Amino acid sequence: MFKRKKSPTSSCMAPFKPAAQVNARAISAVTAAHFHNRAGVEFVDPRPAEAIEETTGLIPGARNLSLSDIESDALPPAFADRSLHVITTCLAGPTAARAAEAFAKLGFARVSYIDGGTTAWLEAGLPTYR
Repeated sequence: MFKRKKSPTSSCMAPFKPAAQVNARAISAVTAAHFHNRAGVEFVDPRPAEAIEETTGLIPGARNLSLSDIESDALPPAFADRSLHVITTCLAGPTAARAAEAFAKLGFARVSYIDGGTTAWLEAGLPTYR
């Protein structure tokens, strides 16, 4: 038997079902773009750097933080302020929703995730970089 190698994007494509209702909401890429580069807003992409490089690239200004670091609250000092508006993304949205749930559980007041992820961001004609 051959074992199938897990691709770096497979976790982002897996369906996500929140365990409980949390204070995170889906927003469109266009709505997210209105918040881009505003004070008090942080964009986060929890995908492995390799997956970002191989697929859509990173939204300019977004931080690449692992899901495990988010879930364990091992965040950079910029995230000490729980009043930040955190917007998460991934390739298509499911991992972004999971990251958003983790931020909400940590007590962040405003948490959103991009419905359709960075793919929707690109489809809206918005830039990324690799």
